[in-house]
Amino acid sequence: MSTPRESREVVVVGGGPAGSATAAWLADAGHDVLLLDRARFPRRKPCAECVNPAGVDALGRLGAWDAVQAAGPARLDGWRIGALGGRAFDGGFGDVHGIGIPRETLDDILLRHAESRGAEARTGVRVMDLLRDRTGRVTGVRVQGDDGDAEITARLVVGADGLRSVVLRRLNLLRRRPRLRKLALTAHVTGFDDAPARGEVHVSGPGACLGIAPVGGGLANVTVVVPESRAKEVAGDAEAFFDAALVRYGFSHVRRVDEVIATGPFDCPIRSAVADGALLVGDAAGYYDPFTGQGIYRALRGGELAAETAHAALRAGDTSARALAPYECARRAAFGPGERMQRIVEGFVSRPRLLGAVARRFTARPALADAVIRVTGDVSPVTSLFTPRFWTGLVLG
Repeated sequence: MSTPRESREVVVVGGGPAGSATAAWLADAGHDVLLLDRARFPRRKPCAECVNPAGVDALGRLGAWDAVQAAGPARLDGWRIGALGGRAFDGGFGDVHGIGIPRETLDDILLRHAESRGAEARTGVRVMDLLRDRTGRVTGVRVQGDDGDAEITARLVVGADGLRSVVLRRLNLLRRRPRLRKLALTAHVTGFDDAPARGEVHVSGPGACLGIAPVGGGLANVTVVVPESRAKEVAGDAEAFFDAALVRYGFSHVRRVDEVIATGPFDCPIRSAVADGALLVGDAAGYYDPFTGQGIYRALRGGELAAETAHAALRAGDTSARALAPYECARRAAFGPGERMQRIVEGFVSRPRLLGAVARRFTARPALADAVIRVTGDVSPVTSLFTPRFWTGLVLG
């Protein structure tokens, strides 16, 4: 019995923010786009569920902001960061704001938005492998769904399938094994009804912290991050581990309202985001521990950048790696400085004593704290922190 086969212009693998944004932009430009996801929407997703101010702007450019706003997200004006039991500092975004919103809500809105722009979305379909021609060029995907196996040929395959991307691994573009090996546990809680419009991060030791962000509807997202060395403890009873962490961090008054979901590790370096007949966006295109809401922005902006290059390549009839290279250049220019900044931030948050010393400086000089938080919100460029004025204020106080 032959395997069913169909042909499409573009196949996007993954229906999260990166995949839905890419699909919406390309469909709006007149391309035939099929979006695939193995889950059925709406569905929960392990994530801190924060969208920084640049991400809010990206939702506006995409045309999805009104629908997101109508869902009642929480407003985020900045972050409070500190060591557990020690000093903390507050930093604000300025005259812009981010949001907190459950991923099951956000992702469903964005998937439906892609459909409204002309993309076809199929959920409950698992991509098993890539199709290739004799030269090795990607020519489509092999899928498994309710009706069995099928093959879908395409002029371009977009891998937007997250940290454990099948497309990334089949392209063999992972540069090395992850080194930043941490595990994150996420759930929603009630009990922060009077919380300010800011996220909070409490650092307790190397590779260990707890983050809180309001997400609307009286709920807050709590994410507990621990070193991978504690994975066995978590595997024994993730809910009990999470609940005990709430007490340990001083939040015994809140109540968890859903099951704990996990993700990790937080380091996915790639050699390139393009190949002959394929490109990668979102977490599939490389990932390094986005600390305060940069991940969803980079997914949305990455989809926008990918669609710009893909549209030109499809119109020219050339989806080779060379024709897709402008996206690789644009992606590195847009996100490279921020990723390097994240490594600096990791150096501080993995050392509570150092974080405490910095917090004292920032408390005395609030403008310095605002400058750092505006960079993490992609409101200000990373270069704004590398000035004599900033470092003089940090060192001399």
